[in-house]
Amino acid sequence: MGETASRGTMKMKQLSQAAGLPVSTIKFYMSKGLLPTPRKEKPNVVFYDEAFLRRLLVIKSMRAEGLSIKSMKSILERYPFDGVEDWKEFREKARRKEAHELEDEERLAAMSGEERRTEEILDAAFKVFSSRGYHNTTVDDIAQEAGISKGTCYQYFPSKEDIFIATMERTLDTLLAEAQAAAVESQDALTRMGIEGLTFISKYRDLQFMFMGVVSEALGGNERLRKKAAEAFGRVAEFLARDIEKGVSEGVFRPVNPMTVAYALIGIAEVVANLYVVEEDFDVLSFFVNLMDFLQHGLYA
Repeated sequence: MGETASRGTMKMKQLSQAAGLPVSTIKFYMSKGLLPTPRKEKPNVVFYDEAFLRRLLVIKSMRAEGLSIKSMKSILERYPFDGVEDWKEFREKARRKEAHELEDEERLAAMSGEERRTEEILDAAFKVFSSRGYHNTTVDDIAQEAGISKGTCYQYFPSKEDIFIATMERTLDTLLAEAQAAAVESQDALTRMGIEGLTFISKYRDLQFMFMGVVSEALGGNERLRKKAAEAFGRVAEFLARDIEKGVSEGVFRPVNPMTVAYALIGIAEVVANLYVVEEDFDVLSFFVNLMDFLQHGLYA
């Protein structure tokens, strides 16, 4: 006589029919840790309840949206949706938010399938470039980290250099957006620049690969990366120059060349960031207080 399921539970075959998914697919999701451990009533008899089915249907819906296993796991670890409607509501809310307001998991949910795959490759590239540097990284390394084939990687980016440039530009976009968001409530130009500087320093450990990789390649004769490096520094300088111009117009700063001062501030920020990395007890906040005083009063007695 066969085993009988308890009320509200089902065996694997029934679960497969209820979810509209092959048994092999369900077992694959289980092996990847996307589904909870099912209840065993006897050593060799497993039953699946309604909560298990609801979770499975959420995963089915997420896969239909083009999410990878890695993306689904990241989202589900933080947001244990009770059903498909919860997932859809989460996705729609994410799509209505501004880019700088999005958490990583919301960002993944808000994207199209093509955008999401591109982001997954760039996320993987960021990790690999950060740990190995530009020269020692291969497209194979990036593909492996992203959990895709090398061929898939090449469908989105023609070369390692293209991946690096896209990673650099995305990282810079994120940095400037975060700096702007952090300083948005500060009306005084000097205070705003200080907050933006602190944002840069706090992210510098993540950005080192970008600066070191692009500069070393430029020194080695890579003309394309040399131009990209110049563009990146130019973007940061223009971002700072706007605050300097505002400070001049407000009478907080004396008339200066905004871009010259902006490049000088970038140089100072890089030195401070390096100190932050190499000196164990470096007091960033105290340094910035002194730096702000210097910017406001200069060296004159």
